[in-house]
Amino acid sequence: MARGMGAAQDLDFSRMSFEFLAGLIGHIAHPLFVKDREFRFVLVNLALCEMIGRERHEVLGKTDFDLFAPEQAAFFRSKDVEMFATGATVTIEEEPITDASGSAHVLRTTKVPFRGEAGEVTHLVGIISDITEVKKLEGLLRSANEDLERRVAERTQELVGAQEALVRSERLAALGELAGGLAHQLRNPLGVIQNAVGLLRRANLVGLGREALDIIAEEVGRAEHIIHGLLDFVRVIAPSRRNVSLLTMVQEVIGQQVCMPGIDVHIDVPEAIEACVDPIQVQTAMSNVVRNALEAMPSGGTLTIKGAESCDGIELWIEDTGIGVSSVAEKQLFSPLRTTKPLGVGLGLSTARNLIAAQGGHLDYVPGSERGARFRITLPIARSACA
Repeated sequence: MARGMGAAQDLDFSRMSFEFLAGLIGHIAHPLFVKDREFRFVLVNLALCEMIGRERHEVLGKTDFDLFAPEQAAFFRSKDVEMFATGATVTIEEEPITDASGSAHVLRTTKVPFRGEAGEVTHLVGIISDITEVKKLEGLLRSANEDLERRVAERTQELVGAQEALVRSERLAALGELAGGLAHQLRNPLGVIQNAVGLLRRANLVGLGREALDIIAEEVGRAEHIIHGLLDFVRVIAPSRRNVSLLTMVQEVIGQQVCMPGIDVHIDVPEAIEACVDPIQVQTAMSNVVRNALEAMPSGGTLTIKGAESCDGIELWIEDTGIGVSSVAEKQLFSPLRTTKPLGVGLGLSTARNLIAAQGGHLDYVPGSERGARFRITLPIARSACA
């Protein structure tokens, strides 16, 4: 009686003819095979032959090493040895196999012991499920899930960024209302303080009294500068464009700056280049960028300003040899109310970008300099009708 075959134990295989058993196996849809203790195929069905791409006569009497790649055959043999040694069913959840045409398959194989009259294991019965398509579908599903997770993460990041931008815009809107409402009220008392300082200076105070007046005047000027910066940022009015010399604007901006000793200024802007812009707004933007460059070189350095025509209109490059911009600061360089300066407001570059954008241009930080910082301003070139 054949033991170890589950429900098939009720059948007396010893009384069945080999032809009947072969015919029975041959009509089963799943690939099946039988091996003897010499690991030779003694019975295979049509489904197995179709799967491995060989005729039945090419398989019978052969071993795995005659039919498959050495590494695959060695693995199959190790599992056969395990089954004959233990006399127990061996299940391989996933194993690769290459057919005669070179196509790869993934199999799930169960190897069952077939026992003789005395209970000895005489043969190995292999039952195969070709799970190649299942594995492909699993791979596609896994890729789809990964892609979905990536897109969800990207979208989540976009939503977080949009939320942060919305919160910031709401804060800036509130700041605009606050700045507009308080500017006049603040300037009035600041003007009174400034007038009082002027009167006290006429009294020819000396020593600590004179130093105190200088401090008051300096802080009043700083407060005026902050108010002016806030108003510039929240009230970018429509530009009044006209054709204007780029070199003239650059020279006026440099003329308004206070350069520390040891700073060299190089200007390379052709006289013939004209831009169609609001000169006041553009000079304000340039001043903010140039002032940052000068403040970044407290121990001296070189400020280089170059202008040229390009396919985008006009390009103006402002470059310094100062302390440079860190990777952390670069991410928030144009964010309002963000600054690394102890007494800064953090509106200079963001205001400058808004003013340049109002002209139809761009202000960008261009990384890559060996030292210092480099900014590029693009502006529309002059035309016959500039408005």
